[in-house]
Amino acid sequence: MKVAVLSASPKQQLSLTLQTVRALQKMCKEDEFDISFIKDVNNCADFEEKAKDADLILVLSSLYHFNVHGQLIAYLKNIKLVQGKPITYISTSGGNMDIPAHNFLRSFARTNGLKWIRSLSLLDEDILKEKGREELYRWFLYVKDVVNEKKPDEKSLEGMVVKVIDAGDDAEKTEKLAKQAVERYKGLGATVDFYNLREKTIKGCIACFGCYTNNVCVIKDDFDKLTEELYKDADMIVIITDSNYNQFSKNYKYFLDRHVKFGRYSHNYEFYKAYLVAGDISDSDMAELNQHTLTVDSLESNCMVDIYREEEFDKMIAESTYACSNQLYPQRNTYYYGLNLQFANLAYRLQRMTPKDYEYFKGRGYYELPQIITQTKPISNLEEGRMSCKMRLIAFEEMLSALDGPPKLTKRGTRTKLDAPATGNGGEAENKKKGFGLFKKK
Repeated sequence: MKVAVLSASPKQQLSLTLQTVRALQKMCKEDEFDISFIKDVNNCADFEEKAKDADLILVLSSLYHFNVHGQLIAYLKNIKLVQGKPITYISTSGGNMDIPAHNFLRSFARTNGLKWIRSLSLLDEDILKEKGREELYRWFLYVKDVVNEKKPDEKSLEGMVVKVIDAGDDAEKTEKLAKQAVERYKGLGATVDFYNLREKTIKGCIACFGCYTNNVCVIKDDFDKLTEELYKDADMIVIITDSNYNQFSKNYKYFLDRHVKFGRYSHNYEFYKAYLVAGDISDSDMAELNQHTLTVDSLESNCMVDIYREEEFDKMIAESTYACSNQLYPQRNTYYYGLNLQFANLAYRLQRMTPKDYEYFKGRGYYELPQIITQTKPISNLEEGRMSCKMRLIAFEEMLSALDGPPKLTKRGTRTKLDAPATGNGGEAENKKKGFGLFKKK
């Protein structure tokens, strides 16, 4: 596959984000990566020509003020790309300002008729470790499947369990789509279970905070039994919903609100999730819904494949199948890190009331005091700034010199979670006892 890479970092060859592509070059020798840098925001001709002949456009960008660098915005205002061309994006922001940047690239793609593919957010140092390189590699395999429009067959989801939820308030909008989804996933070899939220009694959360003390909800209805059945042994959950302004149906929101009972210690389901919105929904409302859902699924460590419109039904089936078969890692981004820190602070303040949540975060090192690093000499000129960038690349150069071929791919059920706790409750073993494990063993 020919990939036209646009590196938009002002550091150019010294960019840390660029090292992700250098790692892909070492891991995917059958693919061709043609890397370009932005030298003049008013001159896009060279990259336009490269992109015309490429199978994929891959944008890399450093982040400033919770968005892409200003020169990328200026460059994209002038560029003209062939409509329908696949495009995706990688950031290595440290997870603290990446969401607006990814949304900007997605909006650029949608507005200019490009084929947007699920982007990737990494930490700078992720690819220095084998499991970080595995995350990058699995993502790129998924991207290649989307670009090549690989056709799923009757064995694509063999041995996997898919749960389809009809969450619509209006049966006329969602019932037919939900049943079609059940049949399509069965046709791909999956074991499929179907749930209709309209047939369940799920009352609204009363915010009594009783579940904060023992993770048990005081409301007795269908919620406990439903979640026990829904999450046990699931590989992927597909939600078919109508929209309520720029949010989900009231049925699904009632269901989602009650998940507070799981706290954080047993909340890491890490399922693949896909959403299909029935009926008409504007582009702006779709963008709002996407961002809201990304917040929720990032917090719960789920791998959100995407949110699809009714007319994108076939695309949902294919891309969710690619995600499962390539075992994409859950997204870890601004919401994942920022919201987890907020919950960790809350658990610290309420540790006597919420001991399990407190132990969960303690086991992940949230309450360890950081080491204080003192810089011996402040950076005071351009040459010292460049030298600082070069120093940060030393570890990457050592890794790349030893890298030759794809990373070792770990199996389902044995793949190590990127943030697995060293001690404390709420680890993988604790979750598996409750049926909420990372992945079931095959």
